[in-house]
Amino acid sequence: MKMRWVIGIIFSLLGVLLLTQGLSLRAVGAETIDGDGIGVYFLGMEINDKVATADIPTYANGFLGTGTILLLLAASLFVILLKEKNTFKPIRRKNHA
Repeated sequence: MKMRWVIGIIFSLLGVLLLTQGLSLRAVGAETIDGDGIGVYFLGMEINDKVATADIPTYANGFLGTGTILLLLAASLFVILLKEKNTFKPIRRKNHA
């Protein structure tokens, strides 16, 4: 049970990091880049050392799409886990005598 919560939190954090990377690549792609291109790194790992300037939006869209999917998966997992704990109980009116 607790492992599913950990997976949801990891998906959320990874999704936010991927979205942030995608947005920063979009910002870099909008600027003029001197040279052949840039290197793309994520969490300290090299994705590609020489990304051409024309391919930067493709990498940005990939990061944004993957981040969105992970956040949607995390949100749906949290909804399922909260339903299992019966935290979504409907609000009932109190009967006044």
